[in-house]
Amino acid sequence: MIRPLALAVSLLLPTAVALAADPLTGPQIQAQIVGNTIEGTAGDVEYTEFYAADGTIHGLGDDGPYAGQWSIEGDHMCFDLGETKECDRVQLDGAKVQLTGDDGSLVAVGELKPGNPGNL
Repeated sequence: MIRPLALAVSLLLPTAVALAADPLTGPQIQAQIVGNTIEGTAGDVEYTEFYAADGTIHGLGDDGPYAGQWSIEGDHMCFDLGETKECDRVQLDGAKVQLTGDDGSLVAVGELKPGNPGNL
């Protein structure tokens, strides 16, 4: 299973507009993302991921359901689905979420939804 977020490279989204919001800090990621769901796209791949408080990811992508682990390292949210670990900065503007690499490249965009509405 290839992680949907890992499929997106900055070349796929060269014209994307950055959110005006500053990246979240580690404690802000914990408070605002954990226990909630992001529905979004990474390049051409659609995904839905619930970030459980126990550090697990329950996801649904183009290839069906998947699972993994999330963690917070400094001011980055990291995603590990067993193949690779990816750490991104998180920007949140209302319900709009953007994940970016350290170089500013856009990795994924989505909408934050409270809780686990898809029962993932």
